[in-house]
Amino acid sequence: MLLSDIVQKPAFTIELNTLQHQAHQITAKMRSLSLQEIPVLNEGYWAGVFRICSQSCSSEAENGVWIQHVPFFCEDTQVKEVKLPVGYNLVGVVDKKNRFVGVVYVADLQEIIHNIYKEALERSRQLDSIIEHAYDGILITDALGYVTMVNPALCRFSGVPKKTFVGSHLTELVSKGFFKENSTTWKALQEKREVIGLQRYPTGQEHIVSAVPIIDESGKIKGAVSTIRDTTELARLREELNIVQNRSQQYQIELSKLRKQVQSEEIIAVSPQMLNVFDLAERVAGFDSTVLILGESGVGKEVLASFIYKNSARSHGPFVKINCGALPEELLESELFGYESGAFTGAKKSGKVGLFEAAEGGVIFLDEIGEMSPSLQVKVLRVLQEQEITRVGGVEPVQVNCRIIAATHRNLQERIQQGLFREDLFYRLYVVPIHIPPLRERHEDIPAMIQYFLNRYNQKYGTKKIIHSHVIQILQQYPWPGNVRQLSNLIERLVVTIPDSTIQQHHLPGDVMSLQDSLTKPDHHPSLPMEKAEYAKDISVLQTTDENMSYNAFNEMERDLIIQSLSRYGSIRKVGQALGVSHTTVIKKMRKYGIERKREV
Repeated sequence: MLLSDIVQKPAFTIELNTLQHQAHQITAKMRSLSLQEIPVLNEGYWAGVFRICSQSCSSEAENGVWIQHVPFFCEDTQVKEVKLPVGYNLVGVVDKKNRFVGVVYVADLQEIIHNIYKEALERSRQLDSIIEHAYDGILITDALGYVTMVNPALCRFSGVPKKTFVGSHLTELVSKGFFKENSTTWKALQEKREVIGLQRYPTGQEHIVSAVPIIDESGKIKGAVSTIRDTTELARLREELNIVQNRSQQYQIELSKLRKQVQSEEIIAVSPQMLNVFDLAERVAGFDSTVLILGESGVGKEVLASFIYKNSARSHGPFVKINCGALPEELLESELFGYESGAFTGAKKSGKVGLFEAAEGGVIFLDEIGEMSPSLQVKVLRVLQEQEITRVGGVEPVQVNCRIIAATHRNLQERIQQGLFREDLFYRLYVVPIHIPPLRERHEDIPAMIQYFLNRYNQKYGTKKIIHSHVIQILQQYPWPGNVRQLSNLIERLVVTIPDSTIQQHHLPGDVMSLQDSLTKPDHHPSLPMEKAEYAKDISVLQTTDENMSYNAFNEMERDLIIQSLSRYGSIRKVGQALGVSHTTVIKKMRKYGIERKREV
C-alpha cells in the first residue's frame, strides 16, 4: 500500500506569507473549526505546520507556532516504510516534484500499519503451518548458507533431528555425513539459479532436491528454499498406481464383457457362441468389407446387420433393407437398380432411383440373397466388382458408394452345386462370413431373451407380467425350430392372452408341453420306441448300431422333433425346409437316431 492510496485533502491550509500577517485571524478560524494543526505551504510547496498554542504558552506566542521541521514523504512511499513522527498529528505528502499533494493523519497511519503487520503475522503463521505439515521436506537458509528452518518431513526422511539442522552451515552438514552428496542448496546459492539434484541421507533413502535462491528486487540474495521429495515413496506410489491401472483395465474388460451379455437391441450375447459372433461383428463394423451373415430363419440376421451398420463409419448414411426372396425377379430388379423413364409398361415418367443408389454413403442389406435369380446375381456381382449399376432401360452406368451386407438361411455351396447360385458371387460375398447359431445350440441365451422380450412386451402393452422360473427351464429345453422369432412371438402371445400376473407351466401351448412330457418320461433309451408315442404308421425307430453313443436331453429332443416333423410334413425335403436345414442333414440325423421310413411319400 502506498501513501497515495490513503492521502487526504486537508480541511484548511495556509500560505506562509499570509500566516506572517494574519496569524491572529488564522488562529481564530482554526479554533472555530476545532483544528489543532494545519499544513503551511510556501507557494505550493510543503513548509511545515501551524499549531495553536495551549493555554500554557507564553502570551507573545498565544496565537500559535509555526513548526518548519515536520516530516513529509513522497506519495509513492510504501506505508510500511513510513517512520511515524512523535508529537505531530499529521505528516505531509508531496509528489516527485515536492509539490504539496495532501496530508496523512498519524492516527490513521498507526491503525493501517498495525493492520499490515497483523496480516503479515497471520500469513507468517499460515506459512509456518504449511511448512510444518507439508508432505515434502523443506529446508530454508539465509544468504550465507546457514540453515534457518526445516520441517518434520525432512527430519523424517533424513533421520537427522531439527536441532542438528538449524544453525548449521550446508557445507558442515556434508562434512559431518548428514548429507551424503554435495549440497544442492549450496550450489543454488553460489550460482544464483534453481538447481535440481539427488541427495542421500544416513537412512539410506535417496531424494530429489529442488533448490531455489531468494533474490530481492535489487538482485541481492536473501537466502534459499529447498523442497525434498522422497523418491522411495514415489516409487511405491508408482507401483500402486500401476496395480490400480491394471485392475482398472481388467475391470474395463470385464465390464465390456458384461455389457455384451446384455441386449443390444435384440442381440443377446451370453453364450460363448454369441459372444464370438458379437465380437466379430464389432471388429468388422469399422471396415467397409462385405459381410455375409449365415444362419437359420429367425436367428436375428437383420438385427446383426443393423448392429454392424450402427457401429460403422457409415452410420450417418442410410440403412436400406430388402428381402430378395419376397419379390418377383422383375420387380426385384427395378427395386434394386431403378429404372429409366418408359423402361416398361406402368413405369413412372420420371423414372425411379434404385435401392443401391438410395443407399449412397450408407449400407444396403440384401436379406435372403440365396433366393435371388442367377440373372440378377450377375448384376449384383458387377456392383461388388465395379461399384456401378445400370438402371433398367438405361445404357449409362451409374457409380454407387454403399457397403453391402448380405444374409441367407440357405447353404450356398449346395446351391452352387445345384446350379442355383453363382460361385463367383459367392466368393465376392464370402469376405467376412458370420454364422449365427440356432437357438437350440445356445441354451444359455434363452433366459436372457425371455426376460428381454417380457420387458419389451410389458412396456408395449402396459402390463406387469412375470414368468415362473420353472417355465424358463421348460423353454430352455425346447428346440425352437423358429429360433428367436418363435420365442419372441410366444412371449408376446403369453403376455397378451394370459389373464394372470404370473405365467405358469399350464399356460404354455401344447406343442411346447408335449415335448416337455416326452423329456420327463423315466428310463427310456432313445433307440427304443417311446411308450404312448403317437408316431405315423410309416415311421419306425430301430436299434442304433452305435452302442457307445451317449444320449442326453437334447438328443432326445432332436430325435422327437424329426419324428414329429416327418409325421406332419411327410417329405424329408419338406422337413428340412421347415427346420431350416438341408434334406441331407435330415437323412444323417435319421440314421443317427435309427429313424426309418417304411414307405416313400
